[in-house]
Parts: sequence; structure tokens; C-alpha cells
Amino acid sequence: MTNDISSGENLLKPKESSFISPSLYTVIFLLIAFVTFFFFFAFVPIIGDSMENTIYDKHYCLVQRRSFSVERGDIITVNTSNTSTEHIIIKRVVATDGDRLIFMESENGIYVDLYICKAGKNSFEPIKEPYIKERMLKKAGVYDKIFILKYNDLITEIPALDHSIANYTITVPENCVYVLGDNRNNSRDSRYYGALNKSRITSKILAIL
Repeated sequence: MTNDISSGENLLKPKESSFISPSLYTVIFLLIAFVTFFFFFAFVPIIGDSMENTIYDKHYCLVQRRSFSVERGDIITVNTSNTSTEHIIIKRVVATDGDRLIFMESENGIYVDLYICKAGKNSFEPIKEPYIKERMLKKAGVYDKIFILKYNDLITEIPALDHSIANYTITVPENCVYVLGDNRNNSRDSRYYGALNKSRITSKILAIL
């Protein structure tokens, strides 16, 4: 009788599962999540004040490093170096492929305002930029590679291809972006580097921490 009872107890013991244990599932999930995050995302520190008042020096940003699209208004990081050593800047996209831009002085000649003729459109309009730290000053000394158009209150009615403004019109080439810092009077951006190829974009800012 004793032997029979013992045999019955052995039958009641749970069998070892051939599947992965829940704890191992958790480890694998966390490992996949970490690798995915590391591959596609990153936390990066910001150095400098060219993006004030949106991003300040020593802020951190969550960025997406792969598989993203870029549109006007996005904040991105771009490699401006032509050597093996990277030089990364963080700026805002103000224009993309086929857009035309004009920097035009204000009526009083003190400020410079930015106008855009979007790709496929026929007239310019002022870009609304509530995010900039302050209005661009003509004397800021950041307009290295552009011509500033004298004030023209009819600019929005002038066709984009009008020859009278051709020398003042910046056309963004295919597969390129034109970027500016939100701190317009203290930023080295496309006014210095010109339009930048999208292949130079290293990340897109998702959140400011």
C-alpha cells in the first residue's frame, strides 16, 4: 500500500515545461526594448543658445535617429562638417524641397522678415514664427550668404519667378532643407551653411526634457 501511495504522489508532481519561463520572457522583452530604443532613439545634451527660447543650453532632448520624415517646423540635428569629424548643429526646418525664401528688411529698415513661397505655389507670404526669441535684426551680422531685399509691401503679390526678385530668392534644392535657429540674432545656420542635404540630418527632436 505504501508503495502505491508513493507512486500516486509522483504522478501528481507538475511536469517541467518545455516552454520559456515567464522570467526569461521578461528578460528577452527588456533586451529587445533596450536594443530598439538604443538603435532608434537617444537622449542628447544641448550646448549653446542658438535655439532659445525653445531649447536652452544644457537641456536634454529625446531624439529619433532613424526612420523619420522631416517637415517645416521640425527641429532637427544636422552634420555640417565636410570632413570625417562631425560638427552637429540643432536647428528648425523653415523650408524644404522646392520652397523659395526671401529675407526682406522691415519698413523701418531695422528688422529682417522671412517670406516663403511654398513648393507649387505662385506667391510669397510671411512665415509666422511665434517660437523665435526675437525678431531678426538687420545689423545682427548673420547674413553671410544671402541678399536682403529692400522693403516691398507688394511682395505677397509678386509671382515667385518674377525676375526683379530673382537675386534675392533662395530656392531650396531637391532633397534639401533650409534651417534656422530660433535665436535668430545669435545662430550660425543656413544663412551661413546654405541649404543642407537631408542625408546630413542625424536626428529629429521628439521632446525637450
